[in-house]
Amino acid sequence: MTYVLEELRRTPVRAPWIFGGGIALLTIALVAGYGLWVLAAAIVIPTAVAILLRPQVGVIIFSALLPFDGLVRSLGPGWAAPWKQIIILGLLVATFVCPASARAAQKRRYPQWVFVFAALLGLGLISAVFQDRNTALVGLRLSYFSAVLGYVVWRCPLGRRERDWIVTVFMVMGAVTAVVGLWQQAVGHEYLHSLGYAYDDNIRFTTGLTLRSFSTFDLPFAFGFYLMLTILIGLPMALAEPGRLRNRLFFLSLPLLSVALLFSFVRGAMLGLAVGLLYLAFHRYKILVYGIPLVLLAAIFIPSGTNVSTAVFSSSSFQDRTLSWGDRVDRFAENPFGTGIGTTGAAAEKAAKLNFTDPDATYVPDNSWLKVMFEMGVFGVWIFVVMLVSILIATRTAERRSHGIDRDFINGVTAQLLAIMMAAIVATYFELSPMDPLFWLMISIVATMAPEIAPGAPVAGEAARSLGHAETT
Repeated sequence: MTYVLEELRRTPVRAPWIFGGGIALLTIALVAGYGLWVLAAAIVIPTAVAILLRPQVGVIIFSALLPFDGLVRSLGPGWAAPWKQIIILGLLVATFVCPASARAAQKRRYPQWVFVFAALLGLGLISAVFQDRNTALVGLRLSYFSAVLGYVVWRCPLGRRERDWIVTVFMVMGAVTAVVGLWQQAVGHEYLHSLGYAYDDNIRFTTGLTLRSFSTFDLPFAFGFYLMLTILIGLPMALAEPGRLRNRLFFLSLPLLSVALLFSFVRGAMLGLAVGLLYLAFHRYKILVYGIPLVLLAAIFIPSGTNVSTAVFSSSSFQDRTLSWGDRVDRFAENPFGTGIGTTGAAAEKAAKLNFTDPDATYVPDNSWLKVMFEMGVFGVWIFVVMLVSILIATRTAERRSHGIDRDFINGVTAQLLAIMMAAIVATYFELSPMDPLFWLMISIVATMAPEIAPGAPVAGEAARSLGHAETT
């Protein structure tokens, strides 16, 4: 298969023959009434060939499709639900049959956090042995399957231009989803329900029965966190090249993204965004410090006593969470080795439906750290902490050794990682779609960049000269 793809890549294209044959097939198909099928084939076949020749193309397309997962899950047919898993497995197969030029060098050192993740995976597999089949399979899939996407990226690393495309995808899809989110506020919950969205599932309300925007996602939480990631990866890249048209449009879209995030009422995303922006401001992009007064001024002008201000600044939700956590800490003391993979959160709800038991009886901790602690015990949460800290250290190391636009990209990923670690305190972040695959995508991209960066590479002087305006501000 690899040989065939290599020959296909090298074979010169005889445009007249292909053009003439295509016109003939299209004419026959239109006469026979199969025009739509030909149109679909004209899109799918070249795309599939491009992905087989370079799986990185598939990764970019997949990242652009991820924000629409909520539409598929909420309004699409049931058979389309596992589309993400199918595409990820297809990309994995493509990394083995693609030309050698698309794959990375054979001998590379894995980042240290990979071995910590392997230990966490091993603990999860051991835990699954003591669960029923549905609970074990659902728990393992939600907890570990998205890491396969990271392995795809490791086998076929993205080049600088492809990494730039990933940033463009974030910027474009962030703006698109923000517009949809604000449109939902305009049309109201009754119209959304008439489209097929369900109350207490997709359609949710905050204090004062204010609709929480969920855009193209299935839940408001995923929408808010996606906007958080978009802003944190887009800002460093835009500040690095402010004269670029794409980045100018991103600057103009920031108010749109901010207002849409506000109407998702996901305070975990707001908290994570604040942490990420503070890291960027005080670590590298000093101009962002001047934005702090603007944010405070905007918060002051949110009318007090309204549903919006009450929902954003109310502490009742966090108090409810802390009371819930406190009630269950005693249970952890009774079972320090955990209750097993898939026994809490969204995994438990899905497993309960498969086992024909009451999904409402399951416990959703709204905290990724506590979820791991409740399921995997003291050893599991310790390994989980070590893994995230190891990823942060590896990312910061790559950041210090890089320069130019690569350093700006890694800065954004570091800010994302810090925001995720903070958001995980008030949300089961890694169970949300598409947050989990995006997490593995971004940290794996940085992991593939690290071998390109020589240890001891010049940082301060060369980076300052190459970035000029970013460092000066």
